[in-house]
Amino acid sequence: METEIEIKFFFNSEFALELYKQVNFHHVISSKKQLLDNVYFDTDKGRLRKMGMGLRIRSADEKSEQTIKTAGRVIGGLHQRPEYNEPIDGLHPDLARFNAEIWPADCDLKQLENELQPIFSTDFNRQTWVIEMPQETLIEVAYDNGFIETDRSKKEICEIELELLKGDENQLFVLGETIAELPQVRLSNVSKAQRGYMLADDIDFKAKALTPSPLSKSMSVEQALLINLQHGLQHTQYHEHCYLESFQDAALYQLLQGIKFLDQNLKLVKNVVPQILNAAWVSELHWLARSFSGFDERFILQNMLEDDGFYIRKLPDFKSLIKKLEKQYNEQPNRQAIKEILTSTRYCQFVLKFTQWLIQFEKESFFSQKPSSIESFATDSLESEWRELKLLSHHKTFSIAQLLSYQGLLESNLLLGLCVGNLFSGKKSKDFHSSWLNIQQDIKELAMVNVIAEYAELEMDKRLQAEYLKWITRKQNSLLYALTI
Repeated sequence: METEIEIKFFFNSEFALELYKQVNFHHVISSKKQLLDNVYFDTDKGRLRKMGMGLRIRSADEKSEQTIKTAGRVIGGLHQRPEYNEPIDGLHPDLARFNAEIWPADCDLKQLENELQPIFSTDFNRQTWVIEMPQETLIEVAYDNGFIETDRSKKEICEIELELLKGDENQLFVLGETIAELPQVRLSNVSKAQRGYMLADDIDFKAKALTPSPLSKSMSVEQALLINLQHGLQHTQYHEHCYLESFQDAALYQLLQGIKFLDQNLKLVKNVVPQILNAAWVSELHWLARSFSGFDERFILQNMLEDDGFYIRKLPDFKSLIKKLEKQYNEQPNRQAIKEILTSTRYCQFVLKFTQWLIQFEKESFFSQKPSSIESFATDSLESEWRELKLLSHHKTFSIAQLLSYQGLLESNLLLGLCVGNLFSGKKSKDFHSSWLNIQQDIKELAMVNVIAEYAELEMDKRLQAEYLKWITRKQNSLLYALTI
């Protein structure tokens, strides 16, 4: 068994010459080119995937090798997976060649082998360089360019992989820093195999709501922080990839939720783990948050335009109003501006620094005293927020401006529930989350009403203006009543 340790990047083949130049700045001790033909196998019911395994036959230079990869882990762009490799004759798997210990005790290998069929292929040209780095370290740089294919469709492969052959793992990140300087490169937490299985299953990357972090009561604050930060980074990277494939605002919204979730964790532990604020990636997270800070208006307008403007359908001169809203929406930062952030060197290096810090955080303790229990820490944090919610609910009169100013506070508290909510009973966690969510939803609706109020103020037609104001007053009164009962 071998364990691959590698950093993966998505790349753009237009900049291949830039990659070659970058590689040649280092001490290259060997290089080669290959055409790699890979076929992935499973049963029609996905038995191997249910076992947490992937099976591939790779053919190159008139030789074939079968590989089983088992469940590993991915943090940022760093992939660590155990794999078992065996030479093979022909192009159909021979499962008996693998170490018998990798299979479940009740697995009938012959039956499993007979049920195997090709699921998808990945065929690509691979250029590799072996680079000598300090600390007696050897790293293989691989540039892959080709396609993932099923019998129905295909997708492009254009990736750079840095694999640690021997030596110091930190040198992967040193070399990764230079690769991150290439145009339009970004860290990948998605393998070719994962993309292939999704293509075979006809599944696209779609926006997913941020879920509660998978914490358990036995964890220390330090362990919980590690899980939370990995959870937030995974959510952010998934939606980065989702947005750049689909350019859907729902994916962009969830990407920003991931960024805010990471920031919320900094606020949560800053008094317990003050050293975290000095980590190099923290200032870059704040830069990223600032880069997207003006997007709230975009999402308000998007909500107003949803379902052909259903929310404002009863307003007079509806079609003209929709055109104005669409114009305002189109004046927001466009796809190209967002893409430039997500494919920038600075963003790529942020993810790389963050990944390296997370790896190191596992190995070292940042506490000068005995780690405290996450359960008691989370209980104190939630009780503090409950008190704040009760104070807010005791107000019987609000101005619209006051309510809109609570938006950030409410979002922060919802994120807190996602940080630690899994530690508590379903009812307690649900009650906390739903109380804040209901108020936040009402305030989001007030923000939409506020946009119409701005249009009403500028409306020259007095009849239309009066109709707008009537609609605004009715909506505001209804929402204010809902917030005070």
